[in-house]
Amino acid sequence: MAIIKSEHGEHQHVYGGVDPSGGMMFGEGFKSRKIKDGTYLIEFERPFRANPAPVCTIFGHEWRTFDKSVALVDVSPQHFICVTSSPNYPEDSGFTFVAFGDV
Repeated sequence: MAIIKSEHGEHQHVYGGVDPSGGMMFGEGFKSRKIKDGTYLIEFERPFRANPAPVCTIFGHEWRTFDKSVALVDVSPQHFICVTSSPNYPEDSGFTFVAFGDV
């Protein structure tokens, strides 16, 4: 997690990697958990002032992730929810993310 001070206040960057079971692989400033197949809740330790801008990408071995995607389905100042899936249904997958915004 990084806090960047500017003339407009403070800007926060939270980053990390989440494994297919919902565990934190690396990063800081968040807690993660799997809430159902392919669906993950990322909670920020320090909430943002307004909805942040999270960006996610699939993470893992090529032979296990070549057909996977990740979609953001909910964003709030306290958390975001994303779903990882194959072309036909939600499926567990590792992913990385960064979320940034004002605090």
